[in-house]
Amino acid sequence: MRIFGHEIMKKTFKSFSGRITRSVVITVLVTMTIISVLVSLLAASGIYSLTKSHFTDLTDKANESITLMMSMVEVSSENIIDELSWHLSSPELVSSTLEYELNTNRHLTGCAVGFVPEYFPEEGRWFEPYALNGPDGIICKWIGSEKHDYLQSEWYREGLDSPNGVWTNPYLDADGAGTVLCTFTRQLREPGGQVAGVLGADIALDGLYSLIEEIDRKENEESDILTWYYEYEDDPIYSFIIGPDGTYIVHPDKGRILKGTFYDYAGPENTSEYRKLGDAMLAGKRGDAMVKLDGIWSYVFYAPLRHSGWSMGIAVPVDVITAPGYAYGFTILFLILIGLLIVFLISRHRIKKATAPLISLAASAEEVAKGRFDTELPDIRTRDEIRLLRDSFDNMQKSLSEHIRILTETTAQKASMENELAVARKIQMSMLPMTWPAFPERPDLDIFGSITPARAVGGDLFDLQIRDGKLFFCIGDVSGKGIPASLVMTVVSSLFRTLSKSEDSPSRIVSSLNSTLSSRNESLMFVTLFAGALDLETGELLYTNAGHNTPIIIRNGNPVMLEADSNIPIGIMGDWKYSLQKTELEPGTVLFLYTDGLTEATREGGELFGEERVLKHLYGHGNDLTSRDFITEMTQAVNAFVGDAEQSDDLTMMVVKLSRG
Repeated sequence: MRIFGHEIMKKTFKSFSGRITRSVVITVLVTMTIISVLVSLLAASGIYSLTKSHFTDLTDKANESITLMMSMVEVSSENIIDELSWHLSSPELVSSTLEYELNTNRHLTGCAVGFVPEYFPEEGRWFEPYALNGPDGIICKWIGSEKHDYLQSEWYREGLDSPNGVWTNPYLDADGAGTVLCTFTRQLREPGGQVAGVLGADIALDGLYSLIEEIDRKENEESDILTWYYEYEDDPIYSFIIGPDGTYIVHPDKGRILKGTFYDYAGPENTSEYRKLGDAMLAGKRGDAMVKLDGIWSYVFYAPLRHSGWSMGIAVPVDVITAPGYAYGFTILFLILIGLLIVFLISRHRIKKATAPLISLAASAEEVAKGRFDTELPDIRTRDEIRLLRDSFDNMQKSLSEHIRILTETTAQKASMENELAVARKIQMSMLPMTWPAFPERPDLDIFGSITPARAVGGDLFDLQIRDGKLFFCIGDVSGKGIPASLVMTVVSSLFRTLSKSEDSPSRIVSSLNSTLSSRNESLMFVTLFAGALDLETGELLYTNAGHNTPIIIRNGNPVMLEADSNIPIGIMGDWKYSLQKTELEPGTVLFLYTDGLTEATREGGELFGEERVLKHLYGHGNDLTSRDFITEMTQAVNAFVGDAEQSDDLTMMVVKLSRG
């Protein structure tokens, strides 16, 4: 009955907004029309020249940013040359110097030295150490060979003739950085003055692309406000850079980069203007010109890039230049405020009278906001929006009461679920070996493990048991997190414990686990796993790695990665043949196992803990620490690194330390 009456009233009421609109619309219309005409005439004559000046300044600023980037590379190369000239006594010293300098100059993508033939006789004709600033840290490698003959490369030949350095054209470095680079190359001389080789300081064009794209993005965001009525397939404003021969080095259309020259894209209707612009840019001039680019008449503001022989241009459609003079200006804002003030003074009295019933409704709404949902609403007899608002408040009262009831039930359900997760965590932890020392009857064996789930339950696991004088152990990481991962972890842990009671070979244990998990893996989850069998009398360690993080062996305080084959995780291919490897653990040797929750622990800002920090914290330790102390110190190091950042993955570590004889 209420709904039916509500629909009838909507057809018969006199609009509240209509009563106000009739009072103000004529005044607003006349005032705004006069103001708009006056402001358009005033702005059109001045904004056009200001807009052109803006893009001229933008070209200069972009030029300065790019030139600064390239100047930093040139300065860095000077410092690296000075340092290298005193460290040419051995190939290893050259590589370590490159690694140190690249770590100091993080703005460089890579750094290489191409030595003259037979400079280091023991290295043969080609010797080219290369340091790369990779995502996981500095990577050093020697890439010179007959196949990679850097002696014939552009950067080497030009650098050999350039004691003060020269920039190369962009090129794809497949053997070094694996991306498109631009190299500042110059001679490397011994302290006595003899030429030893050529230094190449690399920057990836991706950084240059990002800088140009950010400039274009900001300009297009501003221009979109003023040119919304024009339709462009892509952003109307874009920047580009061409090399000394007109080759595109930077362009929004990646298909043009290094594959064509500026002149190749001149339309037939404006070939002359287009060529004049190209000639001016290649001649190192600065200025602006209006040409037709890809079918759109545009202004091109251009200037040379110092040191490189390149030239940069910013293409701006003519409409973007002219539109602000007619569509935008601070004057129009000022005049609109005057018009609104006039409208306000005329309409204030009538609006105040028309909205008087809202006062009593607001008082009732305030009581409802305090939680008194049974507050009686005022009786409003007018047939307008105020009456509709009153009925809406009435419906809101009922909805809020129902919502609070549902929220109370939901809160109780959530508390019950949290209790169940707590029980599940206790059950999962009880399945892991958490009693230390694990084998008190073996004083020659020192083992300790820990697991810290990222959620209430997790997917990491480790297990161990002794049979026939051998220690069988494993550590693993289930893909995913939470309850699904914990269920898979429970299955894998149980199967490992069962299989290791009768099977001696870790490869066959892992193969059986893989076959079982793959046959019923509808959820497509997989497990990285490292399994080992350690002979406690001889120290022989048999092991199989199924895609897991490589363990670390610490001998005499020196941590090194255990040599492990790259097998796939279990649960992916049921017929995969897992390799069996072996090594020997001498007395006092420490075996450190962990999951990727250690190396991928992340602090605020996205920086990872990484393998290098793991090795650094393990260095120098051996018999001076117990297995528990190893894990305690590593846990403290990770927590100090991460700080207040939220734990993103399960963290599991295990240490095996054997002392015999």
